[in-house]
Amino acid sequence: MKALRLGIVVCVLAVAAVSCGRKSPALSPGTGAGKVTKADVPLPEWAPENPSPEFLRAAKVLKPIPPEMLGAFGERAGPAVQATLARFRRTWTAGYEFFGAMTDEQIDRFVSTKEVRIPVRSLTAKQRAALDNYLNVWREAMSGTGLGADDLLVILYKDGAREDLSNVGVGFVWGGTEQDPSVNLQFWITRPDGGVSTDSNSVAMM
Repeated sequence: MKALRLGIVVCVLAVAAVSCGRKSPALSPGTGAGKVTKADVPLPEWAPENPSPEFLRAAKVLKPIPPEMLGAFGERAGPAVQATLARFRRTWTAGYEFFGAMTDEQIDRFVSTKEVRIPVRSLTAKQRAALDNYLNVWREAMSGTGLGADDLLVILYKDGAREDLSNVGVGFVWGGTEQDPSVNLQFWITRPDGGVSTDSNSVAMM
C-alpha cells in the first residue's frame, strides 16, 4: 500500500504502528448500532468540548493515537516536527466524524473485516459532507508546512483521481496486526488501465 508521499506522515504512521501493549477489543457486529452518549465512551483529551453524535459513534469503536507517543517522538525530532505533529490533532477530529457518519452496517463491516470501502459517488449526503470537511480541515491544518501534502485532493488528482472523484473509493483500513494497530482513512483510485492506487493516513488505533 502506498502511503501519502510525505515524510512526516510516514513518521506518524510508524509511530502509530507501535503497539501500546493493549490488545484490540473483542468487537463484534452490532458495535456501530444505537445512539451513543458522551457518558458511554471514553473520549481522547483532544476531543471537542461538545462532540458530535458522529464523533461519539466513532469513539465507541476507535482508540485515539496516544499523545504521549507523538509527544516523545516530537521531543526527539525537535520543535519544528513537534509543531507539525500538533497539526494532526486537528485532522483526527474530522477523521472520527467521517468514521461516525458511516451507517451501522458499514461500521459493522469494518469491525468484522477490518476494512470498509465505499465509492465516493455512493456516499450519502452526510457522508460526503464529512469527507469534504476532512479534506478542508487537512488543507487548513497542513497549509504552509512546505512538506508537499498541503492538499489531499491535489495528491488524489496526481494519482489519477477524476475531478468528481467518480473513480475513487474511500473508507477505513486497520493496520492488520497487534503490532500495527493503526486505523487509516484510505482512498482507492482506479486508474484507466484498471490498476488501483492507494493513499492513506492514520486517524486512530484499535
